[in-house]
Amino acid sequence: MLTIEDINNIIGGNLVDAKNKESNEINDFETIYRFVKSKKTAYFSPNRETWAKELGRNKNALDGNELVDKEHVEIGLIITEKYISDLKYKTPQIIVKDSIKAFKSLAIYIRSQYKNPLIAITGSMGKSSTRMIITSLLKDYKVLENRGNNNVRAAIYTNMLKLIKNPDYAVIETSMNAINYLENTAVYLKPDIAIITGIGEAHFSTFKSIEDIAKIKSRIFEGLSKNGIAIINNDTLFADYLVDRAKLNTSNVFTYSINIDSKADFIINEIIYGKGHIEINLEDENGEVDNYRVNTISEGMVANTLASILTLRKLNIPIKKELLENFRPFSKVLAIKNIKTKSHELTLLDDTHNASLPAMVNAIRAFNSQAEFYAGNKIIAIGKINDLGHKSTEIHLRLINELEKSKADYILCKDPELKTVVNKIKNKKATWYPNKELLINDLKYLCNKDSFTLLKSSSGGTDFPELAKNLPNVLQNFKLENSTSDIFEKVSELGQSYIKINNNSGKIIESFNKEYSQTIEGLGPLIYYLKAIDNNEKNRNIFMKNWPTNNKKLDLYEGKEISLFNLLKSMTNSPHASKIYELANELFQNHTDRKTYINTLIERFNLSTSIATNLTGRFRSKERQSFSIEDLYKIYNEYKYDLFKFNNLFIIGIKYKSGFIRGESETIIFTSYKNIDQLKNKI
Repeated sequence: MLTIEDINNIIGGNLVDAKNKESNEINDFETIYRFVKSKKTAYFSPNRETWAKELGRNKNALDGNELVDKEHVEIGLIITEKYISDLKYKTPQIIVKDSIKAFKSLAIYIRSQYKNPLIAITGSMGKSSTRMIITSLLKDYKVLENRGNNNVRAAIYTNMLKLIKNPDYAVIETSMNAINYLENTAVYLKPDIAIITGIGEAHFSTFKSIEDIAKIKSRIFEGLSKNGIAIINNDTLFADYLVDRAKLNTSNVFTYSINIDSKADFIINEIIYGKGHIEINLEDENGEVDNYRVNTISEGMVANTLASILTLRKLNIPIKKELLENFRPFSKVLAIKNIKTKSHELTLLDDTHNASLPAMVNAIRAFNSQAEFYAGNKIIAIGKINDLGHKSTEIHLRLINELEKSKADYILCKDPELKTVVNKIKNKKATWYPNKELLINDLKYLCNKDSFTLLKSSSGGTDFPELAKNLPNVLQNFKLENSTSDIFEKVSELGQSYIKINNNSGKIIESFNKEYSQTIEGLGPLIYYLKAIDNNEKNRNIFMKNWPTNNKKLDLYEGKEISLFNLLKSMTNSPHASKIYELANELFQNHTDRKTYINTLIERFNLSTSIATNLTGRFRSKERQSFSIEDLYKIYNEYKYDLFKFNNLFIIGIKYKSGFIRGESETIIFTSYKNIDQLKNKI
């Protein structure tokens, strides 16, 4: 317990508005004002400039004083750099020159008075889950832990302040931010047990190598006393290095492993996979085998469970199996979601909480462990791993082997970082998607009866988590008429649509299936045609280049002379790929120039971002692209006369055709028709 006067003496401030309140007890601290609910709580008001400079707080964040409710009575003390003069109720204030210095000094003092066990956890993956498992196993005790997964420096000092509550145990996870070279809070946190759950590929926007990450993570051991305990995942990268670093601070170093052949101190005897759960067999201290059920399908969570059980053994606390069996991780950590649609039932495995390479691999392997329990399609849908910096391409490519070995029938990937991955995957149906909307569209048809779908990505740097959030609702309101073995045939058939326009009035006079319009081709030929129109290109002769699709039998070969206008005319009727290559080469300086024009066109007409995934616009199973009748109609309204400069029709696509047909009085715009003769008969 501390009084207001005690706190003032420790931090050396100027106590005001505290007459007859100096001996009031303070038993909690907050730096976030909305959590202040009691007259026994002190509010550390973050000064905008000081906290931004010292703790990396967002410079645009409001000053702590600005957040104070002037009519709030349930507050015991305010610690601030600037006196708040207009409070309705006179609340004691300690005015300090440097709120960060005061913040840290008080946190360090309170930690020095705390005598119960403190457990600190760090790692590239698994630290939050391990913290939550340990806390769950300590349910019978009073435990202090992180709020959410707030684990940066400011949060560490705040939790040190909260030790004033004198919990039976403190379980604190720490991030790289809290133990990096700027400041190692572990030396002040002084854990009795320090755990490293794993070292993985992450944070490469800040650090150059995995070894650098291991060095940073190992700094958590610098807070241990000689009697402290270090617990290390023996299956992780740089495990031997971590053990050596721990031994510089303590002789009590213990390793754990889910590999039954490991030489770790604490290993698993057997892992038994069930539908939606795992059973593990472990030896107790007497050498007898005991069985535990864990409601997870992840080897990573099994490893986190081992770390937690080992921790409780070192605390001499017996494990209550029911607490472990009832444990539930974050809502998006390999969360199994059973979805009932209007026509069938299916299962999603949502793991969009966060991602590193090991976490991504762990999720894929967890998916594999469950695939046998489902009769429908097995689907892996993934987004990028964030914060990989200069290592991004290299690390994403390491997913190829895991994806090729997976039990997935379909692999669907989003984000530019995964496009090369998809192109290199062999012997799997793998497709890259330019946006989440198109990916959700295809998942509706692939998620058939008793299907099983993994959704995995980082929580930031990608909108994939939004897909995971929206998909259940989309599926619940969807009725699958019949399943299909070819998703592209299915969406083409369902995407068949048209609108008919009166040439004089420009009004739509008839439409069919407009709301479900879609294609499996892109608008490449039309886009390049429009570029020539925009440039007001003059006719000239061109000599064809050596394109990989050239074919002498089709009179397409290197050196063939062709006029620009003939090229443009060929764009209007399902052009050959070599002619598309040639026109794009003639109109654009390079790939960047071409993409800039496409993006400008998309923005100008508010077109779908999926209209031009590859250069030719041709269907490729590895590169999903699509446009709608709405996209065509927007272009028609701007270029209605130029479209028919060389022909009275403009046809895109080979097997399934889309485009425009102009008659004397009406024009028809359409998508995904195998036979356009029936459309010609409509005008």
